[in-house]
Amino acid sequence: MKRRISLLFNLVFFIPAIILSIMVWRDYTDQLEANLNRELISERELFFLDRGNKVLGIARDEDSGLKGELYDVKTEKLIKEMPLYSNIHSQILSAYQNGRLILVTNNPEDRLEVNMIDSEGGVQELAQGTLEYTGFVSNNVFSWRGKVIVLGTDGGSAPYIAEVNQGKLQKVELNSNQLLPSRPTYIRPVHGSFESGAVMPIFEVDLHDDRTAYVSGVLNDQGLPLTYIRKDEEGSFEAEDHAAYQFAKQVNRDQTSLLKVDSEYPEQVRYYNAAAKKEGTVLPTPMPVYQVKLYLLNDEETLIAGSNTKDEAEGHMLGYLYNEKTKQFTDVSAIVSMLTYDNLSETKLHFYKDAGDDTLYYSNASASTAWMNVREGTFGLLSQEKVQQWQLHKEENHRSFQTFIEYVKQGDGLIINWILWIIIPIVMYGLMIIIPVIFQAKLRRGLEQGITLTGTITQMAETGTYINNQPQVRFMVRFLDEGQTKEIAIKKVISHLDRIQVGDQILISYNRSKNKAMIVNTSDVAEHVKPKTIEGAVLTKIDFMGKAQRGSALMLHFEAAGHAYSIPVVQAIGFEYRIGERATLVQIGGQTRLLEYGSLSARAQSMAERLTLQGEITRIQPCGVTIQDRQLMVLEVLISHGQERIRKVNSEFVPRGLSVQVGSIIQVSARKEELDREARLLQGRQGGGKVTSVEFAGTTGDRPLARITVQRGDEEYRIEQSIEPVHGVEVGDELWIAYDERSREAVIVNYAGN
Repeated sequence: MKRRISLLFNLVFFIPAIILSIMVWRDYTDQLEANLNRELISERELFFLDRGNKVLGIARDEDSGLKGELYDVKTEKLIKEMPLYSNIHSQILSAYQNGRLILVTNNPEDRLEVNMIDSEGGVQELAQGTLEYTGFVSNNVFSWRGKVIVLGTDGGSAPYIAEVNQGKLQKVELNSNQLLPSRPTYIRPVHGSFESGAVMPIFEVDLHDDRTAYVSGVLNDQGLPLTYIRKDEEGSFEAEDHAAYQFAKQVNRDQTSLLKVDSEYPEQVRYYNAAAKKEGTVLPTPMPVYQVKLYLLNDEETLIAGSNTKDEAEGHMLGYLYNEKTKQFTDVSAIVSMLTYDNLSETKLHFYKDAGDDTLYYSNASASTAWMNVREGTFGLLSQEKVQQWQLHKEENHRSFQTFIEYVKQGDGLIINWILWIIIPIVMYGLMIIIPVIFQAKLRRGLEQGITLTGTITQMAETGTYINNQPQVRFMVRFLDEGQTKEIAIKKVISHLDRIQVGDQILISYNRSKNKAMIVNTSDVAEHVKPKTIEGAVLTKIDFMGKAQRGSALMLHFEAAGHAYSIPVVQAIGFEYRIGERATLVQIGGQTRLLEYGSLSARAQSMAERLTLQGEITRIQPCGVTIQDRQLMVLEVLISHGQERIRKVNSEFVPRGLSVQVGSIIQVSARKEELDREARLLQGRQGGGKVTSVEFAGTTGDRPLARITVQRGDEEYRIEQSIEPVHGVEVGDELWIAYDERSREAVIVNYAGN
């Protein structure tokens, strides 16, 4: 009777604790989800730092107006957050100086903040409240040849000019230093003076005595602007020309060989004599560039970007870096080709380069950012969507003990009531509830971070610890990983009924980075690590990332059910991925890959029975292409199938830092039908043949399915197999094939040039 009463008391006591626990958990997870959703939809303007190793994202913030988020590009981890104060308009102007990023914002107190941010996330505010400013940053704050130029008024009446150059801010009040013969009342930029055909930025100033003055937008060695007073007989255009001529003469700037885009079709860039107002000859770029856009980078260099054809819709993008002092060109088409021609007309697109530095950057607000080492030819691209996905990995956006503690620290009424009602049940019964939850979370995390392998128990002994009257056992497990034999200790609580002994084979999940492992079973693996198939993904964008031997390295961008996916592939010669086509993708362990692309026959073959075999790497050939820190390599692998040792060639984007070497054992997936045919034909004759026709029928994985006709002597042979896109096949190639004279079937043994 007493036992029943005690049980009833416990049940009654648990009712409010359970209800409050559910309410707290829902509120906690709702807050996490709301925070994550807010991060995922938040637009960020991106800027590379540290020569592409780090990226700074600028996003809106409820407290400060804007915030900076510095990420490590390789690890995709947040390094540092920093407040960047802004008013409700959240406008910024950017420039690069001495490898650091200059960001200008207008804070809620109507003062400009000029933040200089280095690659470690250090922020130095240069203005220190000295730049009063009302209005939009875009109106009177300019970037010209890497310098930042500001027009403003102190106290609403006294105009000033400020310049940020080489990380230093200089401010000049125009009614001081006896710069002008009368008090200035209003200042405005001269139209066209910030463009490439002008010597330097010029501002028109109204004086109190009704005269007009002109001042330069850049400061001289004494930190003062150049000045010119309009004569009574001069018209405004004539006075502007005289001011520009005089300013150029004072700073020894050549006016006779400026660059200007021809206003007439096909809009090439020409030399321009500003003093004589005459256009000269077309600039002799290494290849003709049409429909040109010019970007003034610094005092020495200009970026020339445009199309290789007069009709930009029929060509592709070209870009050259032109040094106006040495008259030398540097091909930067690799970074320019990441953009469309329409992107060049966007006001949010900006290119940056310090004089004497090897790194060229661009930022395209709310879209992407890129960098290129113009000396080595290396480059990188990062989209806003990719950085938004990084939020999924941030610890504060996931359920964890730390985030839950931060939630509890809010201390609202719900949390206080929950703590009061839950503290006793936690003490009494908490371990019985928490341990399974922790175990499941640990199991899921271990499976997500590790790889599943088979091991052999070599030793086992009880540790002396008991949980729920069940012993904890220390196992020594030996296993094979990447061709190396390893041994590791694993602790696990087991039942007395479990008949486990030395020599038994068990499944483990092994985390290579932490050198830790856990024992799992087949049901755990089936439940927690399931490939996710994504049907009907539409190819929306293709980025060219460079040549890969005979193929082209591409970044394919797909959309499916409102989600974006980016997949690096190699496009074989003669084969073409097309925007608007549909594909099926597969996600395994957080990685997204092509399952199939193209025709129904490709779908049927991609879904055919596949075998997973172990293969030994016999040759590694880097291709010189890196996409999102993954290096393209061509691996030759020997696999055993039946009595045959078959050589397979596979190109893979291998994460940088992952050890891949000759002799390593890797898993290879292949269609059983194709392997059977290849093994059968390899037992017959071999010889050379010339390709007479090639047709493609989509892909299986990222390998194009090809139907190839080969002429050998007077006989034709047909090949139906997936081909390696790095090598590719085209009409006229000489292939080494294994063939059957009766069935006229063949398979490729060696590609052309191998």
